[in-house]
Amino acid sequence: MTEGSAGAARQQRPRVRRAVKKAFDQIRSGIDAAVGSFNEVVDRVNEHRWLLGPAGLWWIKQNLDTTRRAMATVLDQVDHALEHQVPVLSLINVSFRWVNDVKTPVSELSFTATEPRSDNIAKWSGDAAIAYNAKATKQKAAIDESVLKAEFISQWLFKIARSNVGYAVELAKIVTGLAGKLAQAATEATTVFDIPWAISTLAKSVGDLVTAGLNTLLTVGQRLMDALGNIRDIATQVDDYSKLPEGQWPQAGHD
Repeated sequence: MTEGSAGAARQQRPRVRRAVKKAFDQIRSGIDAAVGSFNEVVDRVNEHRWLLGPAGLWWIKQNLDTTRRAMATVLDQVDHALEHQVPVLSLINVSFRWVNDVKTPVSELSFTATEPRSDNIAKWSGDAAIAYNAKATKQKAAIDESVLKAEFISQWLFKIARSNVGYAVELAKIVTGLAGKLAQAATEATTVFDIPWAISTLAKSVGDLVTAGLNTLLTVGQRLMDALGNIRDIATQVDDYSKLPEGQWPQAGHD
């Protein structure tokens, strides 16, 4: 890895972490706002219940129950996402550690593995030169292979983390939209005449919003499952000992 690419990797990590934090902050604040607005709508209904009549109250209750069920569906997704916030951040950290702590320092050995410590070695000939070059070649191949494995593992972990981040971002959009619909209903449900219309509109808009949002989450979730499904690829990488005999580093000294 060049100094420039290593620097780019270091700069990318805080951006990804900020994206995660922003999404989860929006989820928390959005849920608080949504619950507050829903309770406000219910309070408006209770204030005017004696004017709405039994039939009107029953119809309003059906629509509020529809809205409540949609909110419960979103809350289930929110609970799941919040439980995984720390693991997602850990995935991001571990991914970049594979680059910074493994790939970068090991890659720096690639050149020195075949660079003689003494100019006198260049004058070697015969069996000694052949043995030296053979071992140096194996050492360099093992180093380069380790760099490739570290990069592969880092990318695999980051792909999973990025899928989780994408899920959180889409969920934040749903929650923000839900909070907006509820706030609008709370604003519009000001009189006994406006309450039924506002709640009917709320139930439909929230239902459509949640349905569309969950479909998007399913797509994002499938990408995550695809990334996890590629665990066979990482097993193939880790178990490939063609340049690391029996999983060990090729020895530079005598056998």
